[in-house]
Amino acid sequence: MKINSIRFKTTILYSCILGVILVLFSAFIFHSIKRILHENTDQELRLKAEQIAATVNAYGEMSGGKLPPMSLMKQFLSDTGEVVSPGKDAMDKLWEKHRWLLGAHKDVFLITDVATGSVVLQSDNAPTGARSFFERFSSERAKSIHYMNLRFNKTAFRAVSYPFTFAGSKPYVMHVAAPMAPVNRVLQRLLVAMITGVGMVLLMSLFIGSFLTRKILRPVTEVTVAANNITQKNLGIRIRDQPVDEEMRLLVDSFNRMIDRLDRSFAHINEFSSHVAHELKTPLAIIKGELELAVVGENTPEENKRVMLVALQEIDRLIKITKDLLLLAKFEYNLNILKMERMDLVAFMKELFEHARILAGEKGVHIELAVPEDPLWINGDATHLRRLFFNIIHNAVKFTPTEGKIEVMVKAADGAAVTSVKDNGEGISPAEQLKIFDKFYSVRKPGQSDVPGNGLGLCMARSIARAHGGDIVVESELKKGATFLIELPSVHG
Repeated sequence: MKINSIRFKTTILYSCILGVILVLFSAFIFHSIKRILHENTDQELRLKAEQIAATVNAYGEMSGGKLPPMSLMKQFLSDTGEVVSPGKDAMDKLWEKHRWLLGAHKDVFLITDVATGSVVLQSDNAPTGARSFFERFSSERAKSIHYMNLRFNKTAFRAVSYPFTFAGSKPYVMHVAAPMAPVNRVLQRLLVAMITGVGMVLLMSLFIGSFLTRKILRPVTEVTVAANNITQKNLGIRIRDQPVDEEMRLLVDSFNRMIDRLDRSFAHINEFSSHVAHELKTPLAIIKGELELAVVGENTPEENKRVMLVALQEIDRLIKITKDLLLLAKFEYNLNILKMERMDLVAFMKELFEHARILAGEKGVHIELAVPEDPLWINGDATHLRRLFFNIIHNAVKFTPTEGKIEVMVKAADGAAVTSVKDNGEGISPAEQLKIFDKFYSVRKPGQSDVPGNGLGLCMARSIARAHGGDIVVESELKKGATFLIELPSVHG
């Protein structure tokens, strides 16, 4: 797995996020358990202090005042627990029970006189420095219960200072300190377990993340392999359909659609190139043949003039084909060539009709125009729209017999401006209707080998219409003429 690969980065990112979550969660659990253990320790210390103070007072009451308080406390806190008092045996058994249940035999006990602030009594296991520390407690702090963390001889303690009165008279403070070693050992073991657990989970996440990432990125690998294998000769390669994630499925679908477009584009280019070669070959062959005759033969000036006229006509045809192809390319790849402006289609068609009537009159074809009385507004480029409608009308005139009729009608329909050009010529067969808008396709006229034209007129007309957000369709039956419908988006006046 390469370091600069998506698989590596995704695996590391996944593991890092999981690691941060686990660390934060473990820290929360650790501190929660630590707080609970400390709270339990504080509760146990307070309970011990209360129990010891109550037991000391109980011994005091049982002694009947025969022993002074400090002497009684000293005997009570000693390891032997020998106290001379009535009911001694029962109290000793009770204290011994409490002492072992509370774990008091392991703790440190000190009693401070509130009046003097000095330690008057301490247990035998009190560490060095404990006496001097508790003697610093002032009478002000002895009025309430205090909890503190202490360290004596590098040993950590948790202590409570619990104020009480002996025999209801003199105030004292009971200091109980418990070693934190058991709690710390529990926390250390918990910390080691958490660190080990987090490490093992992160190690497993690296393998799992790598496996999942490899599975997720498998379509990307297939796309890469397919892209490397694709050439213009095998554009039929596609990524196979398989159950993958939504994003990967979109990537695979997009790649397959891109290859489809490339396949169609290459097919179109090949077809287009063959058509261009065919269309350019004919006028070039004519020019070459005429010039060869002029060079080889002894032609009269009139014959040379005819040759030059033929050559000029074919050159004009080549220029027209070239210009039309350039214009079509602009419409297909750069729509910014249009200079759109708000215009009245009714007024525009009335002006265009005057020129169309002259064109139709040269062939003896009658042409009519029907437009609404109100303006019909569109956004369009007048120059290219004139080219569109002239191509359609010229095409209608070309295929309409002499004394025939052409009807041009403009109307508004469903938010669009629809212009129909209807002729009563021979009509167009269903098979040819599918091809007449293709480049270089010309409809064969009965009784004639070919109709003059380069086969780009209708293709250009449709490109102009679509560049304006509209379209052109044809409706026709053989022997019943043809109707071309040009639909352009209308705008509010």
